[in-house]
Amino acid sequence: MVIGFVGAGLMGSGMIRNLAAAGHEVRLFTRTPSRADGLPVTLAASIAEAVDGADLACSCVTDSPDVTEVVTAMLGAEAPAPVLVEMSTIAPAVARDLAARCAERGVAYLDCPVSGGPTGAAAGTLAFMCGGDAVALAAAVPALDAMGDPDKRVHCGPVGLGLVAKLVNNMLVATITVATAEALGTGARAGLDPALAREVVMRSSGDSWQLRNLFPRILAGDHVPGFTVRNLLKDLGHAADLADASPEATTHARELLERVDPDADYGVVARLALDPPG
Repeated sequence: MVIGFVGAGLMGSGMIRNLAAAGHEVRLFTRTPSRADGLPVTLAASIAEAVDGADLACSCVTDSPDVTEVVTAMLGAEAPAPVLVEMSTIAPAVARDLAARCAERGVAYLDCPVSGGPTGAAAGTLAFMCGGDAVALAAAVPALDAMGDPDKRVHCGPVGLGLVAKLVNNMLVATITVATAEALGTGARAGLDPALAREVVMRSSGDSWQLRNLFPRILAGDHVPGFTVRNLLKDLGHAADLADASPEATTHARELLERVDPDADYGVVARLALDPPG
């Protein structure tokens, strides 16, 4: 397939390498051309040029305004790709509005946010939460298979529901991380080594993905960003817009995240509970 791709950040670069490794031709637009250095792509001068005549368009940017800008530019192409796989995490309502605009040009819009971080993007093991037309999703499968694990791909329903699923996931990411840090911190102040507490809980009913995969980095003091505090707060904001009232556990996690470095990995929030006061 010829794939027009927008975005070559921490996630996009790994996705692009896996698309090329699977035999797809990737035409990339990035606001920072240096990010294309070493990537197996043809660099496009504009978004419209990247997607014009392509079999598929893919986008992985940041938030609703960025995606709106991308879609507007794509629809300005003479022959936009017939299917857009939008992998950014944005407001579901915005995705539905953009899907309607795309439909007017005969373009099928799929909201396909991902989970797995830069490590999963590089390994091609991302989880995809997909919203949109089943026929369009089937057309995108060769690209999705290259970027993610088919067993972790779920068609959640119409446009917007992939994003709802992602926001639900990230509510849990935040609350489980905060609750785990508070529990390990409580144990530490009572004399239990947090690393040992982690080993105990992994053999017990409090086990979690966060405990197994994030907390080794946290306990080592490694907060190099994979998924930043800023982006998690952005997602929690969108999640709050879905609810009739602010969910209490998520609100607590959000308040703690607002106290730490927004450009660090979100695991840095655990320092508030793990580090001695002083």
